[in-house]
Parts: sequence; structure tokens; C-alpha cells
Amino acid sequence: MKRPEFAVIFAKIFRSLIMMSTNFLGYRAGFRMLSYLIESLDPVITTQTKHGDIRFYCPATWPFKRSDIKGPNVMEWIDGFPEGDVFWDIGANIGVYTLYAAGRGLRVFAFEPAAVNYFVLVKNIEINEMEDRASSLNLALHEKTELSELNMSRTEIGSAQHTFGAEQTEEVDIKPHASRNKFRQTVLGYSIDEFIDVFRPEFPNRLKIDVDGNECLILKGAERTLADGRLKSFLVEVRDNTREEVKKRVTQAGFVCVEGGEQTSGVGDLLFERA
Repeated sequence: MKRPEFAVIFAKIFRSLIMMSTNFLGYRAGFRMLSYLIESLDPVITTQTKHGDIRFYCPATWPFKRSDIKGPNVMEWIDGFPEGDVFWDIGANIGVYTLYAAGRGLRVFAFEPAAVNYFVLVKNIEINEMEDRASSLNLALHEKTELSELNMSRTEIGSAQHTFGAEQTEEVDIKPHASRNKFRQTVLGYSIDEFIDVFRPEFPNRLKIDVDGNECLILKGAERTLADGRLKSFLVEVRDNTREEVKKRVTQAGFVCVEGGEQTSGVGDLLFERA
């Protein structure tokens, strides 16, 4: 038996023992013990990178899986940013690329609308002592500024496949492990252009957009930002039904696609640089 398989079996046995203890102690006393145990476990794993160690808070399975930093093309792209660049991580989830970029010393803004993921994102920034470089925002970027709903395919910490502003339909590509519209979370959304106009944050030189299908709408709300010469490059995760529209909109703004990226189940990355 492989170690990961044994670890899962051991966890299930341990869970059964804990629940038996909870029943023995009585309802409130048992759950007091359980809550104290969960709080005291402090599951933090350290991942090594070329820019130093990154610590990840792993209160659930998905954050643990994401701590094994994947996406070498994204890392290589971030490694090429010159000192002083500002990086916006749109769809940050638990902050893998936010932490990697901040570990390089870059200024980062991380946008994550799902509250369950935002909690871990903030915790990760805290335990890595990166609050002076990484700012986290619990909101959605979108075509326009509005109060709407984040339609979530699942609510586990570290999950993805969520859609802001519209219900998930049969046309929305949801991976097999997820479902459609399991939970709706009310979220404030901004267009990138209006967010910059209202709050005057440090302007992005680099953008990463990973929003599970809403990429075209985000770009539509960023026309002035795309036209601004300070934005040098950005990486977008696209799907079969958004790839061509993304290319068309970005090309019109003066960018060229320099890397197509590999597709998995109809999903892949496109890297654009200013012509």
C-alpha cells in the first residue's frame, strides 16, 4: 500500500475514534473537544521554490493538493517580471501564484470572490508574512460594477468552477467532480476599469485571469486598462467556447498571443504580450 493511501485510511480511523470520544463526553463537551482539536492541529505544509519556502495552510484536501505548486509555465512567466512590476492575480483561489510572486518581492493584488477560499488566501499571506507585498480583496472582477451572485459548483475550501453574475447552465463546462449551482454567495463585482477609477490602486503591469468561463466579460470591462501601455502582458485561462473571443478582443487592444499552452479537457492558458 502506498503512503498516500495509507494516510487516508489512517485519517478515517482517527476520525471514527474522535467521533466516538465526542459521543462519550456528551454533546457540548464533545464538540468543545472537537473544535479545540481542529484549532490546535494548525495544518501548515512548506513547499520549496527557487525564491524560498512558501507555507500553505491546509485545513482541507484541496488546499493540500494546491500546495504542490503546479503550472511551470506560469512560474516561468512570473520569474521573467522585472523588479518593481505590479501583478494582479484574478481568481487567486488560496493564493498559489500570489505567494510565489510576492516571494519574488513583487507587489501583488489577489482577487478571490469565494469566501471559503478567501479565508485561506488571507491566512496564507499572514503565515508567510507577506502583507506588505500582497493585498487580498474578497470581490469579483466582471464586465460591470454590480451586486450579484457567485454560483458555486461546490463549497469545499480550495474548490473552483464557480461563475459570477449568471447561473451555471448546460453550456457551462463544469468538471465531473463538481455540480452546478450548489450554492449562491452574494458578491460585489467591479469592472477592472471602474475599480481602478474608484480606488486608484497600483496599476497592473501583469494580469493573471483564471475565472472558469468569465474571462471574456472581465476583458470587456477592462478596455481602458488593456489600452494603457503600462500593462505589458497577461495570462488567461480559456475554454473552447471563449478562446477565439479572448484572442479577438485582446488582439484589438494591441497584444499578440505568444504562447498557446496545452489544453486539458478543453481548458488551456493563453499568454499575451504587448506588440
